[in-house]
Amino acid sequence: MLRFRPILIAAVLAVPAPFAAYAQTSGAEASAAPASTVTSGKITAVPFRAGTILSAEIGKQKPAFDVESVFDKPAIENPAWIELIVKLDNGRTLSRFDYEIVGKIGTYPCFAVAEGADGYSVDPEKWIIKKSSPLRYYRLLFPVKQDEIAAAKKELLPVTLKVKLYDTTLAPASFQVRVMPEGRNFTRVSSVRPEGICNMTYHEAFESGN
Repeated sequence: MLRFRPILIAAVLAVPAPFAAYAQTSGAEASAAPASTVTSGKITAVPFRAGTILSAEIGKQKPAFDVESVFDKPAIENPAWIELIVKLDNGRTLSRFDYEIVGKIGTYPCFAVAEGADGYSVDPEKWIIKKSSPLRYYRLLFPVKQDEIAAAKKELLPVTLKVKLYDTTLAPASFQVRVMPEGRNFTRVSSVRPEGICNMTYHEAFESGN
């Protein structure tokens, strides 16, 4: 544990540097935010600071981890999980330190990020995605209180995604997270449609013929 902490602290201190260029947000950057996609009256692709959120889900099934550590684990005991599947704008990076989600019950920092269908990892080498492609999807994982599921209305939980490391003039992204049916794993990256499936219940996204 004593050996792990210096690595963790050093990595956290090092993370803000790549984002310093983005801390000062101009009007041009705000106007360049990706447009929302509307499907059947719902905004199914939600712009956020680094790209577009294509899917947002909450469930009790823990996703697969390639590497775990007793020294680096969620602060919440027996959490539920929120997973976002996003597409990044060209040149953008992503790290586990960038964002937090505000739910009905609390605020939760991102715990892990992953590329495509890769397993999550707490290996320091996997804390930051330094080279991204606009042709690939990426995932963010947030451990949250299970009470958030009970706070959902009509199988959707309103949340807000906020930048965590510094202040920005860009508005946070607000959207609704789909409650996954009991026993269901998160939707595979390969099943996410290009137009997005945000703000849709499980039935609307996968069982209504859309």
